[in-house]
Amino acid sequence: MIITPYGKLWLIAALIIALVVAMAVTPFLITTGGAFTSRGTTQAFFLIIEFLGAIYLVNEFHRLRMTLKEKDEVREDLEDIKSKLASFKPATTGMKGIILAGGTATRLFPLTATTSKQLLPVYDKQMIFYPLNTLVKAGIRDILIIVSPEHSGQFLNLLGTIFKDSDVRLFFDVQKVPKGLADAFIMGESFIGDDNATLILGDNIFEDDVVDVIQNFKKGAQMFVKKVPDPERFGVVKFDEKMNAQKIVEKPKAFVSDYASVGLYVFDKNVSDIAKKLKPSERGEIEVVDLQNHYLEKGQLKVSVLEGEWLDAGTFDSLLEAGQIVKNRKISENFHPIVLKAIDEFNAELKYRTQKALEAHNLYLRPENHKK
Repeated sequence: MIITPYGKLWLIAALIIALVVAMAVTPFLITTGGAFTSRGTTQAFFLIIEFLGAIYLVNEFHRLRMTLKEKDEVREDLEDIKSKLASFKPATTGMKGIILAGGTATRLFPLTATTSKQLLPVYDKQMIFYPLNTLVKAGIRDILIIVSPEHSGQFLNLLGTIFKDSDVRLFFDVQKVPKGLADAFIMGESFIGDDNATLILGDNIFEDDVVDVIQNFKKGAQMFVKKVPDPERFGVVKFDEKMNAQKIVEKPKAFVSDYASVGLYVFDKNVSDIAKKLKPSERGEIEVVDLQNHYLEKGQLKVSVLEGEWLDAGTFDSLLEAGQIVKNRKISENFHPIVLKAIDEFNAELKYRTQKALEAHNLYLRPENHKK
């Protein structure tokens, strides 16, 4: 007969009750002492044996109870994982998107002491909407946003339900410790599944239209570069005379090339497996440059040169410049209708809720057409 863990619990409980009863009646069952011991010694002996047996059974009862509790917790975790995996359906376009919006952004202190860099405004929209728009314009509808634990709630407040009336699906994951750009593909492995993936940094804004390049991507890797005056700050691509990529170097100390790799990367479905095999660099991070070099060595890397503005809004000056360029070139107006509609509906809902809260105190929002 096989006794299940739950059956064993009942058996142990019954044994404990039997022991307690036996301990109670032992003094009355022993009427005389043995040949070499007194009656009291015999009683004490049996009582000790029964007491130790009771302790053993209580301990076994507790151990089985904890085992069952752990199994229940594991079962719940597995159900949660299955539920999450079930929500990661294959993309209809074969491409999923990842926005990396974690980090501490120390260069923008104290602005980022209270909020994420990617939630700071660039002209009339939060920074996060620009990379989000790049992905949506490219036809990507399943997007994973990786955020830091300190600001995860702020991202959910802004983006949690903003696309509820569209086919865009947002997912969130928390990166407690930044481990390099390539770590995004390890974190997003179950999200990516058998689809290709486009990674964009949350503080990068592009004027060029990259829709065709992303939509026509099939396999291998695709990177984008821009000619810059300060290549030592970036990973750079060295080309031959025919503009074929020869190698990629991360922040070279000596001049290699002035074509910097921008914060937009496209990889095929194998990227997560490759990223897991990478060794951390000297600075302890899993470098996206190593991913790109892996594909380059196999002849599977393509490089596109951007002509328009590339804005990396990571410093006070670049943040200010980004806002001015976005305004002057009307970049914020050239958004996908899905994104524009979502922002408008969110703003209208926010104003309505704010007005209702103010009316309770006989206060009112200033009309938008109000003039000083």
